[in-house]
Amino acid sequence: MNPSTVFIKSKHLWSCLLDAYVPLTFRSDVFNRCYAKKSGDDECRRALVDIPPDVDPKCPQPCERIKKKKPGLLHRIKLRVIEGGTNFGTPFRRVSCKEEEKLPPKKVDTETKALPPPSRPAKVPSMPETRSGVQVSILGADSPLGHYVALLLKQCPCIKKLRLYEAKHCECSACNRNLCKVVKDLQHINTNCLVQAFSSSCNELERCLQNTDIVLMLESSYPNLDLSFEKRFNCQAPIVKNYADAIANECPKAFIIVCTTPIDCMVPLIAETLKETGWYDPRKVLGSLAVPEMRASTLAARALCLEPRYTRVPIVGGTEGESLVPLFSKAVEYFDFAKHNALMMTDAVRGAQTAVTRTDGACVRAADLSEAHALSGLVTKVAHALLCHDIPRVTGFVETDASQVISPARYLAIEVLLNKHGICRKLDLPSDMSLLELELVDLAFEHLKLNVDLAYKWYDALLVGECERCQMAMKTDWHMPRHYRHLDDCASQLT
Repeated sequence: MNPSTVFIKSKHLWSCLLDAYVPLTFRSDVFNRCYAKKSGDDECRRALVDIPPDVDPKCPQPCERIKKKKPGLLHRIKLRVIEGGTNFGTPFRRVSCKEEEKLPPKKVDTETKALPPPSRPAKVPSMPETRSGVQVSILGADSPLGHYVALLLKQCPCIKKLRLYEAKHCECSACNRNLCKVVKDLQHINTNCLVQAFSSSCNELERCLQNTDIVLMLESSYPNLDLSFEKRFNCQAPIVKNYADAIANECPKAFIIVCTTPIDCMVPLIAETLKETGWYDPRKVLGSLAVPEMRASTLAARALCLEPRYTRVPIVGGTEGESLVPLFSKAVEYFDFAKHNALMMTDAVRGAQTAVTRTDGACVRAADLSEAHALSGLVTKVAHALLCHDIPRVTGFVETDASQVISPARYLAIEVLLNKHGICRKLDLPSDMSLLELELVDLAFEHLKLNVDLAYKWYDALLVGECERCQMAMKTDWHMPRHYRHLDDCASQLT
């Protein structure tokens, strides 16, 4: 090789090396520098790659999105709610930011405000106001039965005043008989109940009934059980009629409990008397069945070896004799007495009044203690009901509603519910009575119809007699005031 040629080529090489020398410096805007040789060109030239693009001042972030290699199912069906609409075609979309609406600045009150009034609770239905106690008047309290009933009611906290009326007539005008001694003895009992005595000899029946809430009618004397049903009714009917007239004048809104036998006749008689005056309320008249119900319940409890207090046998039909039907099938659930046993116990309850009397006297009986216990319990239940303390269920002889009439007689012994207004509901006869009880009830309706008709006949005859006497008085002594006869005079004339 020619030395000149070698020299020229080496000179050219060194000149290229010197021109291409650049000191190594670190630049932030260049990440990589490489060289590439163009094909078919002997000279080398420099090429720069991966130079970052210019940054957009409005949108500094890159707008391109790196696509996935294999878009999945979620990527295809993804739903995005944008501006109240949907975008199914493009799962992502650039959303321009809207300028927030400029709200006026809130005014801050520097003044202190009073607290708002407390919210009132919802109105609760007001309950009826309870009273401190009731006043009870016992008519015919001169018998030992009346004394025992007064002793038991004196211990009742819901009775604030107890008035005892002596129905027997006495020739002397002073009221210093046995009833006053009993009242003085009862006043020593440490209860708040005030006991007072009134007598027929002083014409104090109206005073005894003033402002009375409960009236308990007892028999003024022991009836002769040997007398027939009609004679016993004729003895007591004038007295009960006079009681009803006085109640209509002094306390027409009082609750009347009738215990004067025969109750089957006395309840219709009182109802007709009050209808005549215009003060009749069927919710305030109740015939007592507490005594036969107590006897039937005790008899069933002894036969079943149960607690007598938790055993109850309801009574339907009438109040005594063949009209009284105790439902022993209701004593225990899912248990029925045998037919002969039920019939035997029914006869025992019907004849208990004469069976207890072990003497030959005409007007003597020894069941005062048990009857007083039953009657005082009934009066206590009625008092609690009138004071809104309870809604008891009792058995009573009442006038049935028009929809409940199942016999010719409008009066029937059934179960009733009591409240402050009196009898609030009259229950129907049980539908699942035994065959023996159904037969006895059918016979009871026949006797009951005769007893009620007896009271209607007596009352109609009394009205006819009063009209005739009034016509005679208008012809002769029309200017004279009406004269009221004593009760025993009427009874003595009828007997």
